[in-house]
Amino acid sequence: MLPANIVNTLQALAKSAKPTLSLESTSPAPVGKLEPGQQLQGSVQGKLTDGLFKVQIAGQTLQMKLPGNIQSGDTIKLQVIAVQPRITFSMMASTSPLPTAEQIGASARLLSNLADLPIERPLVQQMGDKAVWAAAQQAPDVKQLASGLHEALSKSGLFYESHQAQWVRGERSIVQLLEEPQNLLTGKSMLSHNDMPTDKASPMPAQAASLASAKAGETSLQIAREVLPLVQQQLHTLENHHVVWMGQVWPGQQMQWEIQGQPEHRHGQQDEREWSTEMELSLPNLGDVRASLVFAERGLRLTLHAADAATAELFHHSLPKLRDSLDHAGIALTAAVVKKS
Repeated sequence: MLPANIVNTLQALAKSAKPTLSLESTSPAPVGKLEPGQQLQGSVQGKLTDGLFKVQIAGQTLQMKLPGNIQSGDTIKLQVIAVQPRITFSMMASTSPLPTAEQIGASARLLSNLADLPIERPLVQQMGDKAVWAAAQQAPDVKQLASGLHEALSKSGLFYESHQAQWVRGERSIVQLLEEPQNLLTGKSMLSHNDMPTDKASPMPAQAASLASAKAGETSLQIAREVLPLVQQQLHTLENHHVVWMGQVWPGQQMQWEIQGQPEHRHGQQDEREWSTEMELSLPNLGDVRASLVFAERGLRLTLHAADAATAELFHHSLPKLRDSLDHAGIALTAAVVKKS
């Protein structure tokens, strides 16, 4: 299981490993316009000093710090992970594969640098234009809507690696994996057709384990530029236990949904942890409303915000009915407040 303070762990690992593959040009001309996620190929021209090499990239000769096992004539594949304050690469693969310790160091450096960069998009956007509750003429069924929201968050791409692990164990189908942004955004599957089991709905664990073993032998982490913002979101979610999702809950109705979890290390006991969620909607009859819910072992604390005074009054009068519904579902409502905001 990944540690709660994932970014600090990665940064510590990055510092303990070999230096970041940083680039210093030997000529004043830049290497064109580079973008994070861009992949380039370099040719090692020769060794200058221990760890410092001349590398030709895009027709220019540059000086780069490389692992000591690299030799003149090697071809290296690089991925741009940052352009400010200096151009920084991660080595993807080469004709001289990196030792295992250096693979881990390169992957840690890549993820550490991504975590340090500002998040490009603070929201996880819903893929496509299909609403969670597609029946436009029908009032949403509460249980089905909740299940739909759960599925929408599950397919957001934030949990892609854990879903891959489920696929390896035979608990998730290849079709489900192909529906996630990591495969949709890049325009191609991150799993080749040769990797797919014959029975797509139920992959055999042995086949999946063989694939996982082969993948584990690759030299380093590769990230397509289309999914870089999503990877940053994954790191942010792991570190802060916080995610904001935006999408259509029913046709034409947008909703912003925020989920915040309290890190485990803040409390001595698991049952003392709290999870909070907040939903914001602009409804045609009720106006702007916001619901804030805090879940703990003892029960639920609820705060309803309404921009319209009549809506706030309606919420206030409906609280007893809401309390009864929650009691029937086995949820204790320990506090409920209605505010006009």
